Amino acid sequence: MKKLILAVVLAAGASLTAMADSYNYLNIIGATTQSVARTTIKKITFDGTNAIVTTTAGTTVTTPLATLTQLSFSDTALGVGSVEEQRPISFQNGCIVASGRGTLQLYNAGGQLMRQLTVGGERGELNLSDLPHGIYIVRFGHQSLKFIY
Repeated sequence: MKKLILAVVLAAGASLTAMADSYNYLNIIGATTQSVARTTIKKITFDGTNAIVTTTAGTTVTTPLATLTQLSFSDTALGVGSVEEQRPISFQNGCIVASGRGTLQLYNAGGQLMRQLTVGGERGELNLSDLPHGIYIVRFGHQSLKFIY
């Protein structure tokens, strides 16, 4: 099945590039879900056992082909990886970290406010460890991001 996915991706290379221009994120769904901003992608390679996305900042996202179920472009981010690429919000050690001043709000997929924190200095953290896994939206200032935890 993985070879079929790889063959389809390689065969559709030119059309995939054209389609990607109208989307903002590459979503990588495997054992974890991660998203990479399309404008930061330098290259996508396969080494026989992994899919490797290299960004213009020199970071890499490596996903084993054995767990890879989907590589797709979309308008919205699906994974926490996208949170890491955005500032002033980041995801570190099971916490949402906000830099700056404002109110950090965490909503579940149903729109229910789960957590809220006023950030009045350089940094504020919301610990996610006791939340059930699911889809969440984090908002800080004018920035809103969707992620899967």
